[in-house]
Amino acid sequence: MKTLGLPRAMSYYYMYPFFSAFCKAIDVELVVSSPTSKKTMDNLEFCPTDEPCVAVKLLFAHAKELLDKGVDRLLIPCLISLEPKNFCCPKFIGIPYMVQNALSNGARVLSPQIDLYNGKNDWQRSFYELGTELGVSREAVSKALSNAWQAQRAFEDYCVSQKVTTEIAYRNLLDSGCGRSATSPVNLKPCTATPDGKVVAVIGHPYIIYDAISLDLLGKVGSYSRVVTAEMVDPAETRRQMDSLLEGERLWSFEAQILGAALYYIRNRLVDKVILVGSFECGPESIIENYIEEEAERAGIPFILLTLDEHTAEAGMVTRIEAFMDVQPIEPVRIDLTPSPVFVPGPRHEPVVLGMPTMGYLDVAIRSALAECGVKTIKTPHASKEVIELGKVLAPEFVCLPFTITLGQMRWLLDHGATHIMMVGGKGKCRLGWYAQIQEQLLRRLGYEFEMIIIDSPLPFGERWADFRDTLKHTTKQASWLKILRALYFGYHKMAAIDKAEAICHRVRAFEAKMGTVDRAFRQFVRKIENGSSMEVVWNLSEEFTHQAESIEVLDTDPVRVRIVGEIWVVLEAHVNLHLEEMLGKSLEPRVWVDREISATSWFHQHLFPNREATARKNQIKQAAAPYLGADPGGHGHKSVGLTALAKQEQIDGIIHLLPFTCMPEIVAQNIMVRLNEELDLPILTFIITDQTGEAGFETRVEAFLDILRDRRDISSVKDVNKPRLA
Repeated sequence: MKTLGLPRAMSYYYMYPFFSAFCKAIDVELVVSSPTSKKTMDNLEFCPTDEPCVAVKLLFAHAKELLDKGVDRLLIPCLISLEPKNFCCPKFIGIPYMVQNALSNGARVLSPQIDLYNGKNDWQRSFYELGTELGVSREAVSKALSNAWQAQRAFEDYCVSQKVTTEIAYRNLLDSGCGRSATSPVNLKPCTATPDGKVVAVIGHPYIIYDAISLDLLGKVGSYSRVVTAEMVDPAETRRQMDSLLEGERLWSFEAQILGAALYYIRNRLVDKVILVGSFECGPESIIENYIEEEAERAGIPFILLTLDEHTAEAGMVTRIEAFMDVQPIEPVRIDLTPSPVFVPGPRHEPVVLGMPTMGYLDVAIRSALAECGVKTIKTPHASKEVIELGKVLAPEFVCLPFTITLGQMRWLLDHGATHIMMVGGKGKCRLGWYAQIQEQLLRRLGYEFEMIIIDSPLPFGERWADFRDTLKHTTKQASWLKILRALYFGYHKMAAIDKAEAICHRVRAFEAKMGTVDRAFRQFVRKIENGSSMEVVWNLSEEFTHQAESIEVLDTDPVRVRIVGEIWVVLEAHVNLHLEEMLGKSLEPRVWVDREISATSWFHQHLFPNREATARKNQIKQAAAPYLGADPGGHGHKSVGLTALAKQEQIDGIIHLLPFTCMPEIVAQNIMVRLNEELDLPILTFIITDQTGEAGFETRVEAFLDILRDRRDISSVKDVNKPRLA
């Protein structure tokens, strides 16, 4: 009988019934790793990087255990989308590829994909390919998939009907425990009596709650009160709760189950306290936290967030639980707990003053377009210390830096007269699409009165164009379509002109005789572009800058080529990445030619209005990434891997990878880039940007990195000189 190993982590806690039934139907033995132990914790270092959440590290450790037992084929599914309108967390998408890139000695990861997004029906293909590898017919795989879905639904129904935890359901239905100690599990059925008759909802991912990493959290809470969990709530009920939130159906699948269950318990007054259990650096948790906290506050139900990782001490957790259990109910903010309707603001009579967060020089283009439509705007402040502090006061603890700074910019704009805030939407795999809704909640809680305008993607046109059209008309004060199109075209050309000028700066900095010459010219150019009143002026300014840059005296410097990749916001926002590109341009030895392909214009052409050149490049990057990352985890993670994979053949000497702390797609990319670093013999410097990133340490690391590139270039030059040549 063929054997596959399934790590007892992540998808195991959600979909073990599915994969157990599937493997049984195709006569494959599924070996599950043992529950987490001290030995497992010692194997966390098998994860090549330290940035992933503890759930990812645990999967690496459990995979290592299976490999050590001689299981050389691991079943780690790639869960892209389990419902037509939402995705799974980027780490569920990237984890099989992260593990595969860490393996050696012929071990393999088999990673069938489940992708139901937008009603896709070809996802079974990867299961057929899995069947082919295992010697199973297509017909047998189809039947096995049917059995697997039935087993999964039976498990979910059992948890709801019997009001039991995943742990108990696995034990009763599948003769398999979860990750806690096998000794006498706590019975958490509602009929279990407790002295005070209180009920506590413990809400969170089962791969944390039921793993030993939780330090028997359920048992500790269960000794005080009756405990209920998310899987005990009917999925149809959680969906109804999510439907009460604006675009709630588009929240990540597993997080929607958690949030929907929490809202159900709170709104129906079925619990006396709520504990949200998260893991350190969990991206989706930083989004759902605010919804649960606000709803609990409204209902007068005490709420606490417990964040766990491999360093959590049991004594500290016990102290927090004891203190929380002593907390008395608080006064409800309002009695009516029915879901709040989505409010569509009517016409405002006061003058409209619009502000928007920015990224790089994007606000220059947007403000110009709005001005063409007669909309008054306020210039966005850069990411200063003041702006960061304004955002930090309100932001969830583990949310990424772009959220915090854009929130700070919103507060600054509102304090300086803005009546409307415009922010991008577009919900997908990354957290960005949820920023605006959470930021609006946080600002209103602080007492700000304003209108939030969310610009969502118009794609797919059949489904989303009408909302996009209406928002655009509302934002431009019902300007004619001719005026709107002219304004957008004007703004686009300002954006493209600035991006083109930046690319010229990258090249000229590497050769200019007098350093800083092109930077001074560029700053003057941006000011002129900002004030440019017509398309003709913009074109003339662009040509003028190009000619001016080409006229700068240059030297033969033999520069090293450094490619900058990463999350688009920290890559483009110079005030956040500490003006990295100018810093590289000031290097004397070696001189540096920056290669930065990520720009607002390139994103525009690759995603909204593709042209032939942009589409070809996008496909080239995707093809280069495919051997290392077989699915797109969202954001720019896929592009970071692809551009790194292309670096050697495109004469790049080194990579600088920028990501904000807790950025989910880039954490996936960073993990995989360890393999690229080794395989391509390519130096990679990673910066994880936070509000605490200091300039001195940052500059020191850059200088050391450039020293490495210089030494490698010098060694390579010597080898080339000594290389035998034909006469």
